[in-house]
Amino acid sequence: MNGCVTARSLSRPVWQRIQLASLPVRVRAVFGHACNLATPDGWVVALVLPQVGNGPLNVVVDGLSDGFGPVEPGMPAVLERSRIRVGGLDVTLENALVWEPCPDWRKLRGHEDAFSHRLPLVHTLAQRHAPEGSFLPLVSERAGGPTSSPQSEPAGSTSDVVHAVALKVLAMLRVGWEGDAALLQMAAAQLAGLGNGLTPAGDDFLGGTMLWAWLALSTPRSLCRVLAEAAAPRTTALSAALLHAAARGECSAAWHALLAALCQGTDVELAKAARAVLAHGATSGADALAGFLWAGLRAPR
Repeated sequence: MNGCVTARSLSRPVWQRIQLASLPVRVRAVFGHACNLATPDGWVVALVLPQVGNGPLNVVVDGLSDGFGPVEPGMPAVLERSRIRVGGLDVTLENALVWEPCPDWRKLRGHEDAFSHRLPLVHTLAQRHAPEGSFLPLVSERAGGPTSSPQSEPAGSTSDVVHAVALKVLAMLRVGWEGDAALLQMAAAQLAGLGNGLTPAGDDFLGGTMLWAWLALSTPRSLCRVLAEAAAPRTTALSAALLHAAARGECSAAWHALLAALCQGTDVELAKAARAVLAHGATSGADALAGFLWAGLRAPR
């Protein structure tokens, strides 16, 4: 894989950071549709194919029919104002659209009656399409507890054990959410890194709770900062970067669509948007949606 390809878009935080100076980075991980780069201080940039789409860390790249296969973890890379170079690949940024990862939270909050009353529909849709092993079965419509015991995993399985731990921590998180800062920190620290993968389920769940905070609270920043700062040192570099992004109110294009549909869309649009969020990763989208629903469905109406 050699030559020049074009970036279709990049997030505003990525664009701002690379305007400051050229950055030496290394390839952290490579997948079929994404290549994650990281600086020595833990800042992460994700080169992604168009099917992944825009996100807080993303640079969306056109013209890679064979994906990122020839790029390997550990390879050096350079981020410059007008290009990203890695493994013989030269990504030009000159004509890339700068994409804003922060929804217009103030405008969305103006539709509180709509999103509060439509949240049970999202819950129903999510449970219907929940991937095996996700945290969605832990979310009940009212209290934030389990709707039922997960039946897809045998007793004693990894998923079963993780769910049992998560349920205990969620009871702590509920009290912390209501004003106990010490318990809020403790719960976030215990959810951090819980589960497998580059973005463990507990981290994704916390990210979803922070998006609900941005939607429903007039001053979400301090609560979200507590969650992110407690969790980020205890998980992977990619997950930590996404937690900090969620704490700033940033989310992927799929979440932008879901939030818009929740506040103003039709039921058909809402169902489509919910499925798009659920489709992210093996269970990452479902786990984030579980956190969003857990926080929203237990809130007073």
